[in-house]
Amino acid sequence: MKLKWVFAALILANLGLWMWADWYKQQPVLEYRTARAPLGAEKMRLLTETGVKLKTRKNTKSANSELTTFTGPVCLRIGPFTNADLVDRAHEKLTGWQIGFATRATESNKITIYRVFLPPFATKEAAELKRQQLTRLGFRDHAVIQEEGWQNAISLGLFSVEANAESRVRELVAKGVEAKLQQQDQIRLQHWLDVARPIQPDIANQLKNTDWESKEIEVLESPCPASTNSTPLPLREPH
Repeated sequence: MKLKWVFAALILANLGLWMWADWYKQQPVLEYRTARAPLGAEKMRLLTETGVKLKTRKNTKSANSELTTFTGPVCLRIGPFTNADLVDRAHEKLTGWQIGFATRATESNKITIYRVFLPPFATKEAAELKRQQLTRLGFRDHAVIQEEGWQNAISLGLFSVEANAESRVRELVAKGVEAKLQQQDQIRLQHWLDVARPIQPDIANQLKNTDWESKEIEVLESPCPASTNSTPLPLREPH
């Protein structure tokens, strides 16, 4: 009876050994490796290309970037003009081309000036006699003022730096001329010409290439008012 159990145990042991060997042989071998950081292709270079400088890639334009460009008729604003003569000549150019426009003034900034002056004289003749005396004393930068509240006063210079104005007062006092100094705040205006009716892009480019006689003056595209006529203006040669 014991021999039967020993024989059965040996059979089971051999069967188990065979199953383990067969299973171990057929299982795939798995390799575990530490993942490497991704390579930056833009930082690579060929070993044969010595001295090659790395360049940063530029971002490509977005699909919507073209939407910011005007492709049809546009309205314009031209400026800023800080000189009245330049404004007048710009008026003549646009009028000659029969392009309608409106003039608009905006406040740019406040400036402080210092005026050296002699108080108003009783008459213009008295002011002119004083000017002749100033010329004989060696002062040539003077003029009679005819502004409201300043009639027949004499201006002896406008200065943006207070110390320079004070120096002029001392020069006059040294020659026996009792000049006065006054600080004045002025608002500087900028003028714009608004072309509020749509014009064709080629005409807009022609206006952009026009010499407006100042580097500060630009021709800028702007949205047209909703109430304007959508028919573009033609450009006519000046008469």
